[in-house]
Amino acid sequence: MFKGRKIKNSFLFYFALTSILLYTTTNMALPEYISIFEDSAYHIGPQGGDVAVIENSVEPLRDNIKIDVVSGTDVLPEQAGTYEAKYTVFGIPVKTVSLNVVPDKMLIPCGNISGIVVNTDGVLVIGTGKVKNEDGQEISPSDGILKSGDTVTAINGNKISSKEQFENAVANSEGAVMTFTVLRDGKEQNEKVKPVMSENNGGYKIGCWIRDDTQGLGTLTFIDPENNTFGALGHGIYDVDTSTLMNASEGIITSSKVTGVVKGQKGVPGEVSGTLDKSHVFGEILSNANAGIYGRITDMSICPSADVQPVEIALSKDVHTGKAYVRSDISGKTEDYEIEIESINRLDTSSDRSMTVRITDEKLLNMAGGIIQGFSGSPILQDGKLVGALTHVFVNNPQKGYGIFIDNMLAQSKNIE
Repeated sequence: MFKGRKIKNSFLFYFALTSILLYTTTNMALPEYISIFEDSAYHIGPQGGDVAVIENSVEPLRDNIKIDVVSGTDVLPEQAGTYEAKYTVFGIPVKTVSLNVVPDKMLIPCGNISGIVVNTDGVLVIGTGKVKNEDGQEISPSDGILKSGDTVTAINGNKISSKEQFENAVANSEGAVMTFTVLRDGKEQNEKVKPVMSENNGGYKIGCWIRDDTQGLGTLTFIDPENNTFGALGHGIYDVDTSTLMNASEGIITSSKVTGVVKGQKGVPGEVSGTLDKSHVFGEILSNANAGIYGRITDMSICPSADVQPVEIALSKDVHTGKAYVRSDISGKTEDYEIEIESINRLDTSSDRSMTVRITDEKLLNMAGGIIQGFSGSPILQDGKLVGALTHVFVNNPQKGYGIFIDNMLAQSKNIE
């Protein structure tokens, strides 16, 4: 009797130990994030497990069926989108893997430094301050109510889209309490502020600093020749004062003229200086996301005819360390400059710091000192394929910087197709 109980307890102990080891090793072996092409089978996890694919976007994957496998966990996605693959062993949840399904397509790697103008959907609150009222007292009407990073989309139920509309609404308030509809941390809410008459100019004020648009230079990463959609920058446009991703309603890609290059030095980022020509619009910006800006090209002359040859794309799993090239027209013509991909990060699903790169091309180093402001979005090519784009520079070493995988950019560009 005792011997049988001992054998049973030993079996349970070893079963539990084996389960724990299998759970741990499987969890460590499975990636956090997998990119695959449409209609391309992919094997997730070791044999003996099951995977259930769950919709995580507007499009379903194979009707959300659970995939029971005999010799592994194979999935065959039929529609681009973002999904969750839940891997289980003996019915025990082990890990949820983010599955990024992208279309297998040819893209035009551009490298054009262009003018970028983005208008916000509403106005962005930069900060609040004090107003000296008619009695000479300093009052802060908006303090603690409107906050830095808020986007004001409406006042008293009326939509606003410009700084001028905001200021006129406050000036015409006659001191009555105003209701501000704000977007804060992704949620819409109403806040009430009572304006005060300003001693300085006799108008009503609420002590709030705002911004309604931004503009500058950035690099066009790719154009999809099938539908003329584009991706640029490789990272979102954030407000310089609040570090908030700007809630863009619309924008344009314009012609630009590079007038100078400030070389990057240790501790001092370099930059491309130039002018925007808003009379020559190449495309419309439709989305500002954390992996770049996206829209539609209306004038293909933005890419010279010699540079509009589409190339294959490489998924993040196929990018490797070693020699690659970055494309830019910083010299006045589009050229490819040699770089080295030194390390790769495949863990973060939305990272704009997917890989670390180093500029090795002497011509580009002599011209710019390395990676400089205005290079964000410069396409990275490896083995003849488009693999990503430059995004950030190391401030203390301008020869080095970060890049984003092209599949991370494509995952967000699908929203504007």
